[in-house]
Amino acid sequence: MSIDEWAAVVGMAVAALTGVATLVKLWIINPFSTKIDELNGNFSTLNTALSKSQIEIDEISKHLSQHDVTLATHGEQIHTLFNKNDK
Repeated sequence: MSIDEWAAVVGMAVAALTGVATLVKLWIINPFSTKIDELNGNFSTLNTALSKSQIEIDEISKHLSQHDVTLATHGEQIHTLFNKNDK
């Protein structure tokens, strides 16, 4: 084979590989990239929702702690009243 023939074969091989690479990009890489971007957006939304939920849980927990203190105080007051009545 002459150099021109080799150049033509190499040129066709490069063109074929370029075509295959383009098809792989169109059929595989682009759809996966789109789905990964969509999934990333879903994770961001989920992360935001979880952060808001955690803030609400913290607020409820704080509120419950205040009720626990109030109940403990009332319990002590009731206990004191019963002890006064027993004497």
